[in-house]
Amino acid sequence: MKENRLTLNLKNLLLVLLFLGLQSCGYNLRENPSFFIDKNIAVISDSNSLTQLFVEELRKTANNVLVYENKEVDDLDLIIRINNHQTQRFSSAQGAGARTIEVRIDYNIDFSIENPETSKKANHKIKDVKFLAFNDSQILAMEAEENEINKDFISFALKRIEILSAILN
Repeated sequence: MKENRLTLNLKNLLLVLLFLGLQSCGYNLRENPSFFIDKNIAVISDSNSLTQLFVEELRKTANNVLVYENKEVDDLDLIIRINNHQTQRFSSAQGAGARTIEVRIDYNIDFSIENPETSKKANHKIKDVKFLAFNDSQILAMEAEENEINKDFISFALKRIEILSAILN
């Protein structure tokens, strides 16, 4: 009986280690955003390429997303006002000859979430940082990789906004 228990404990330990290994790699199950479905959402912001990417990603999760530029809106379930939305690039490591070998990309979104039904409003900031190896000879590949990093930033921000919106209701 002891040998059977030991193998059962060993199996449980291996299962936990497998789960931790997958979690640390960033693996997660596909999820359906439950809060944004069937919501009328307005995004109020100045128009820039990062905000347009934000709206495109939000439209993948919500059925009805309206975009406004600094206007008051009525009859909506959720209003997201983006005050500041930007990424900044910095040289984070230098190699021989003072050449940049690594770039730090900072993401910052300053926004407020409003629920017109309950008249609740909350201001929030989301910040994130990613590092990117820099190579002068592969500038076009770096731009494509930077666009993917921007999508990662925005999907991270949308998950946080979804949680904050659910709390606001």
